[in-house]
Amino acid sequence: MGAHTTPDLTTDQTIPRRNYFIFGDNISQSLSPTLHNAGFRALGLPYHYSIHQTPSVDSTVAEIVKQPDFGGASVTFPHKLHIAPLLDAITPCAAEIGAINTIVAQGEGGHRRLLGDNTDWIGIKNCIERSKPKNLESCAALVLGAGGAARAACYAFQVLGVGKLIVVNRTVSKGEEMASHFPTIPSQVFATFDEALAGNSMPIRIIVACVPAENMEEHQIPKELFSSGSSETSSGGGDGSVLVEMAYKPQVTAMMKVATSCSGWNICRGIDVLEEQAYGQFEMWTGREAPATVMREAMREKAKANM
Repeated sequence: MGAHTTPDLTTDQTIPRRNYFIFGDNISQSLSPTLHNAGFRALGLPYHYSIHQTPSVDSTVAEIVKQPDFGGASVTFPHKLHIAPLLDAITPCAAEIGAINTIVAQGEGGHRRLLGDNTDWIGIKNCIERSKPKNLESCAALVLGAGGAARAACYAFQVLGVGKLIVVNRTVSKGEEMASHFPTIPSQVFATFDEALAGNSMPIRIIVACVPAENMEEHQIPKELFSSGSSETSSGGGDGSVLVEMAYKPQVTAMMKVATSCSGWNICRGIDVLEEQAYGQFEMWTGREAPATVMREAMREKAKANM
């Protein structure tokens, strides 16, 4: 999604100014402002994207979305499951996922409405497809966690036609509740990796980690989790087995270290998912193709500066 666009730093004065935000907690280091502002500049749009950090969806968030110059927002942890009451409608996709990561302000004046959508699943799906996984109908996909990003991963698995969903979540009841939203995929829910390995007989070819990276250390992650990717092909990467790590700090997480030590696994970083889902948001907000090259370069420069 998105293509190279030569930057045009001339702002189009005929387009109304719009303000965009990211809503969430602990987001002061978010790369999203860098991504989107680079895109707005490249297309000469009088838009600005900034961080609004709150521990909950509070009155300050409600006030921002009411402003006539509010154009939309990214929504991240822990607000994805709680932002809906402030909106006028949500898309069928966001309703099925049960989580919103994108708000789009549509129309003007009395005809204005706020629409909730989800592009996380697009970012996850695009990253999985990069690895060209084979025979998905006969393999399992494992998701770690049961929050908004994990729900998006489950939706991506459903679209991709994965044969089985495995959920690993400390609170099994929460994992079961999430899995119940995706009844077209047979599922099993476990509290730990060890239980999942003991209770599952299908090869695991996709793993999406949706928990804070600091919550996981290498010794807690069994190498057997990655045993299904060990049959290498001539092009490498086994049968397209892939780990999608949703966290993008630190740049190399414990899950990534263990996957790297096992043969046959491709790794997509949180920054890759962030990039892919952001292009979808950008296009919803602007109605234009995202200038992917410009946005990617700006984000990676910022990420290097933050290392």
